[in-house]
Amino acid sequence: MIQTSTIEGEISVFMPLKLKKRGGRKMILAPQGVQPASEDSSVDLTLIKALVKAHLWQRQLKSGKCSGMKELCERYDVTAKYVQLILRLNFLAPKLKEAILFGEQPRHLKLSDLMNNVPVLWSEQEEMFGLKVLSE
Repeated sequence: MIQTSTIEGEISVFMPLKLKKRGGRKMILAPQGVQPASEDSSVDLTLIKALVKAHLWQRQLKSGKCSGMKELCERYDVTAKYVQLILRLNFLAPKLKEAILFGEQPRHLKLSDLMNNVPVLWSEQEEMFGLKVLSE
């Protein structure tokens, strides 16, 4: 049974759900009678979450909310190496970021691919991940 409430202009939706592992990934299963999102969705939540973290952490470092890498690592309980790898995602080509957000990235693309040996030039990134073919 889906319930909604509005408190001070904020809408909350409550819906029973089940988490189930499928192929090593957790999936949300909607209750019976509720139409779930397409299972064929090509949106990769892992990639999207990583992009969001990259932008959030970059903003926190620039604004001074985190004084440096050490404080960022302590706040999020992660290693400096992980933070460095995630922050690299801020330098991805805009076309690549857009493709990830809209689920139009190459099916084989994984987060680990974006964390290692990605060229600096956006044109080379687009070529490496086959985006030139997709955009033409």
